[in-house]
Amino acid sequence: MFPPAWQVGRYLETYAKKFLPPGIVKLNRRVIAADFDGDDQTGMWNVTSVDQTSREETRQSFDYLVVASGFFHRAGPRIRQTQMQHGSGKRIQHSTQFRDVASFSEDAGKIVVVGGGISGSEAAATAAFQISSAKHSPGQQSKWADSKVYHVFDRPFYALPRFVPQDPYNPAIQDFNLSPKFLPVDLTLYNIGRRGGDGPITASIGQVPPSKAEQGHEFIRSLLGGDQRGTGRMELVSKPDTIKYPAFTGISDLYAEFVRDGLIFPINGRVESISQGQSQNFSVDVVSQSLWANTDQKDKSSLNEVTGVIEATGFQSHLEYLSANVKQALEYDPSCLRVPFLLSRGSIFSERVPKIAFVGFYEGPFWGVMDLQSKLIAQRWGPEGTLPDELKKLDITDARSVRQTIKDRKLDVPQFWMADYVGLIEEFARDAGLQRDDATLGKGGPLFPSRYREKIEDGGDAAVVVGEVADVLQRSEKESLYVAAAAFRGMQGTWTLHRKIDSRHPSMPSGSFKGTAHFHPRNPTDPIYSAEYLYTEDGTLTMTNGMAFPATRRYVYRYSELDDTITAWFAEEDGVTVGNFFNKWDFYAPSDLEHGWLAKGSHWCSPDTYKSNCEFRFRGAGLETFGITYDVSGPKKDYSHESWYSRQIPGTV
Repeated sequence: MFPPAWQVGRYLETYAKKFLPPGIVKLNRRVIAADFDGDDQTGMWNVTSVDQTSREETRQSFDYLVVASGFFHRAGPRIRQTQMQHGSGKRIQHSTQFRDVASFSEDAGKIVVVGGGISGSEAAATAAFQISSAKHSPGQQSKWADSKVYHVFDRPFYALPRFVPQDPYNPAIQDFNLSPKFLPVDLTLYNIGRRGGDGPITASIGQVPPSKAEQGHEFIRSLLGGDQRGTGRMELVSKPDTIKYPAFTGISDLYAEFVRDGLIFPINGRVESISQGQSQNFSVDVVSQSLWANTDQKDKSSLNEVTGVIEATGFQSHLEYLSANVKQALEYDPSCLRVPFLLSRGSIFSERVPKIAFVGFYEGPFWGVMDLQSKLIAQRWGPEGTLPDELKKLDITDARSVRQTIKDRKLDVPQFWMADYVGLIEEFARDAGLQRDDATLGKGGPLFPSRYREKIEDGGDAAVVVGEVADVLQRSEKESLYVAAAAFRGMQGTWTLHRKIDSRHPSMPSGSFKGTAHFHPRNPTDPIYSAEYLYTEDGTLTMTNGMAFPATRRYVYRYSELDDTITAWFAEEDGVTVGNFFNKWDFYAPSDLEHGWLAKGSHWCSPDTYKSNCEFRFRGAGLETFGITYDVSGPKKDYSHESWYSRQIPGTV
């Protein structure tokens, strides 16, 4: 459901081979100039490109020009730097350049991430994960593994995991559903059933009214199980007087728990400058003064001993290859990075430059929208030259209004001003004369390109994809699909652990254990697994005979995306290396509303048999508590122990 870059590349190669004649796609070439010559009817585009290997330039003429080079063209403006030493700039990287914390310094220090939202949360979580993995993996530990991540952002955001509940709240008990059904975040967010109302659906573009903004906050909080104050950091919490403005989000499985554990420190504010002076490390000056700051006063502070800075400060797309005349006709404004050109509704056409069109040229583009943008372009420039009356107007009112609102720094502009995927895909499909396939999914369900076709009865590959999505929805509803993924993600971090041990063997007394457990994320030590934790527990074991002594355990937990399973493994004597297999959990639904998701497992560990039963109680996408019971029987062992894990409140012991 979440393909890595190489899989996307393979898909695009396959798509090109199937649908494009040979020689259409020219690779390893960069367009350096594009100018329009002539009138609107007979004029031509003169395009100059350069071969990236031979440096040979080629000039060609075309009837039409489609700009599909992407909105996120290059890194946004850099943060002001002062008193920098020669060569230190490589330790200040844009989020598109950042790959490895080790590239900053061999020593431990502060890693500062500047900017919130999608890029900032991903960069901060990636840096924290690399630190966690370096600290808790086999092999020699690097000094930088003791680093911390400081994340500076002006506006709170919600860290959404990749899998979220489709039924987080249960009206029957007026509380959160302890065993919700999970789906990938896109299939939940872009469900047309959430829109309600009668009549055609149109896209909401631009400013968000307070009532709709509040509904957005409520919906996201229901998915997460709260407003994120459970992380112990109010910097992530939108205050009551700010939920009238649109909610911002990031997508990360790891971010929130790294915050709760103190590996990521969120800071409300804006970075003014980065300086170095005589020290090898940096100082980062932060100013906190906004509606979201924890103080009403202008508070200025500095982060010192900074070994590296990641600038998640956005992007800019100036389309340098377009001529000055074309840019002027498109009302180019270099000061507004979010709306540099004024285009018609849906960011496709321009009335003043009728032979140019844009695909995916807006913040946060999705393939479904880009596919329909392409269809509308083909309709307009095709033999019949048809377009709906609404699109023929080529109205740029939306773009002009949003641009001015952004320049006025209004707070009711959403994170992505053209982010209404459901509205856009419905509106564009209607304009393109496509039908929505409701035969399999009904009138609700998630929206995606394959649901829209010229003739539903044509079927083909699109119908196959619709069937596959329907199967995913069915397995989520009737089986336990994605529950293991959600449970594994929820286990991350620090827990208070209580264990009761009941012995049935005369030579072994019963007892209880109280302590702290940690699930430390690290790189999988076997590539067949998608994710891995080093599990550690430390505390005091008190026996019924009065004896008490320190006790510790180490295990390794692994998640496999291929079969959606969690397995547990013993740790070797070094406490970090994976040893023998211990257990595997099979998830199943409870028979009532009072229990969370259940799991069971059985394993023969010579000469004893271990049977396990687990319960995972969710609150939204997060785990509120979970329990594991083992019943052990054999020639030398006969006991059971029941362990319950509850979230530790940050700042308490």
